[in-house]
Amino acid sequence: MNEQRSIVDKLLDECDRQASLYSGKDIEFAQKALDLSKSIQYDTGIYESHFRIARSLMYSGNNEEAIEHLNISYSVANNLGDTIRVARAANSYGIAFYNLGIISKSLDHLLEALEISKANDYRDIECRVYNNICSILTELGDHETAIEYLYTLLDKSSDTEQTIFPKCIVYRNLAHTLQNMNRIEEAEKFANLALEESLNHENSQILCESYYILGKIRINQNKLHEARDLFLKALALAEETSNDYYLVQIRIDLSKLYCSYKHYKEAYSTILDAYNFVMKLDYPVLKRNAALAMAEVCQYTNNDAMLIEALTTYKDVTRMLEDENLHRQQVFTKAQLMLFKLKKDNERLRVEIERDPLTGCLSSRTFPDRITQSLSVHGNKGALVFIDIDNLKTINDTYGHDCGDDLLKSFARDLMRVMSKESLKIRISGDEFLVFIPKAGKEEASAALDKLIETLAQPRKIGNAMLPVLISAGIALYPDHSTDIINLKKMADAAMYSAKQAGRGVYRIFNAS
Repeated sequence: MNEQRSIVDKLLDECDRQASLYSGKDIEFAQKALDLSKSIQYDTGIYESHFRIARSLMYSGNNEEAIEHLNISYSVANNLGDTIRVARAANSYGIAFYNLGIISKSLDHLLEALEISKANDYRDIECRVYNNICSILTELGDHETAIEYLYTLLDKSSDTEQTIFPKCIVYRNLAHTLQNMNRIEEAEKFANLALEESLNHENSQILCESYYILGKIRINQNKLHEARDLFLKALALAEETSNDYYLVQIRIDLSKLYCSYKHYKEAYSTILDAYNFVMKLDYPVLKRNAALAMAEVCQYTNNDAMLIEALTTYKDVTRMLEDENLHRQQVFTKAQLMLFKLKKDNERLRVEIERDPLTGCLSSRTFPDRITQSLSVHGNKGALVFIDIDNLKTINDTYGHDCGDDLLKSFARDLMRVMSKESLKIRISGDEFLVFIPKAGKEEASAALDKLIETLAQPRKIGNAMLPVLISAGIALYPDHSTDIINLKKMADAAMYSAKQAGRGVYRIFNAS
């Protein structure tokens, strides 16, 4: 019996070795270990075999099948009273449900794993759980909390001589989160640290992701050729490591980059590879993103048949995600794509994708293109206003998110009524909006904001309460302050924070000093 158990353990070790080589053979050794473990009723071997099969399936994008194997691992660990294996299974559950876009279940399992690992001082598992929770917080837009957790994780992975969690992963996640926060210099610093650390430890997966993040940073810096080269390096590593997620995501970003060069043939070929591949995977959010990118490219190539297919896929995946996680998804999606006659519907579909479903404002994906278009139509002058709703978080916490949604709708109605018809109203995140007022200078923008603040200060019925909408705002002028729309947004944002520091409920005009 002991000899057969030793064979199981050797098969599992070989499985891990094959996984580290990205050979694709790891699942074969895990299956052999499982068959032998069952024949000798070796529960630990059964757990470890199913766990490794699930790991391999998740890596290849087969998350639903992976969950079936995790169910067995979790049950075996509970029967054995083995808390460390329960925590490992719960953490993997969290990853699988996150990949499927079922955020509520993902968080439930991750919090279970975190509670067990803290109670039993399983520091390596605790670090892995923190890392996975940070990924979810970043996707949900709670960047500040994610950064706080990541610095905690960095401390935990640095305060002992023994490595309990790879620093390159923490550096990579800090870079990714800071890049999403538009803190580009800090993001670049951590991306380079991740690159250096992953090279030193020959971690090809994190090396791939580090190149990808640096590519995103180069796009932000308008260094498009460098971005392309970094994306191609990342893509080569994704192919080498069979990293299905990045094989799709990198191609999505490359297709957008090729469109910016007006290389539409390359863009279509690239996104077609991503689109066809992702349809075989259990990554609903990635499927939706690939479908949307395909639709964008098809508008340039006039491929109407593929446009309709992509938008239909986008609609179907979005509905599925909303059914699984309605409240969290409704802010970002709810694009009800109606397919009637092709010529009439193409424009309607495009418009609906560009609208924020809750407020009716333009969605963040229209920035900065719509402002560039407005400048070309109305003349090279205008005011960009960055607005933050000061009391939304308080209302969400006090009265609930339904009341918060009512406040957003009420704000949007007043915004539409007060601001000129030709102005662009863009929702860029939960409580942040941009308004671009074409042809406006300092006086016109100030007058519009004075009227808006006065209108919003009037209490209105929100749920069962009468409440005002309190805002802080910043103004930056085109071309006076900048002719770069991205920089102009940063300036308006800085002016808005100056208004907040002045006591909120006011606005400030950007001042370089």
